[in-house]
Amino acid sequence: MAQSKRSAPKNGQELITLAQRLARDAERHALLSASLASQADRLMIAGLRLLEQLPAAGAKRPLA
Repeated sequence: MAQSKRSAPKNGQELITLAQRLARDAERHALLSASLASQADRLMIAGLRLLEQLPAAGAKRPLA
């Protein structure tokens, strides 16, 4: 018969090690998330600046 549950940690030290690993992973994900949010902000600002440089809709263009 196949075992349906994962084997549980055998002692307190294993639980502490697992908790430390999870905390490090969470910190890495938080740093990555903050970095991606910052990059998204920079891209949004760059896109808005480019849109501001386009001629306004309905504005008359000078004749060449």
